[in-house]
Amino acid sequence: MTSKLSFEEKYNLLTGRIFMHTTRLLNHNFKASGIDITKEQWTVLAVLWQHDGVPQHIIADETGRDKPSITRLLDNLEKLGYIVRRADANDRRVNSIFLTPKGVKSEKKIMAVVDETFTNLTDRLTEKQMQSVREVFKTIYSNIEKR
Repeated sequence: MTSKLSFEEKYNLLTGRIFMHTTRLLNHNFKASGIDITKEQWTVLAVLWQHDGVPQHIIADETGRDKPSITRLLDNLEKLGYIVRRADANDRRVNSIFLTPKGVKSEKKIMAVVDETFTNLTDRLTEKQMQSVREVFKTIYSNIEKR
């Protein structure tokens, strides 16, 4: 079977070159807008904006991160004043993560930067192309999940 991708295309896909540059750009845009978080921290906040007060392992699952990475992200978000940890009333081994007023209030400003960044990244892509990108990523993710 012959490959449909050139060596360079495979390399770029496997190394996540687009994702790396997207992360850098988003981090840059956060900093330029006076937002003191990273893209990784934003993904945690995004989960909490949808479901505040969830256990730490749910955030790890939703963001695709391991326990040590999530713990580090939560430590930093707590230091910055975006979240608080509270022990579960029924199981003190489980921490539920809640947004602080700062965490709630920051959503609009942070999401404005995210939306502007992704609008700029997808400039000149048609809706059909965007749908194709979504389908390709969904298929790749599905293939990964099978293994």
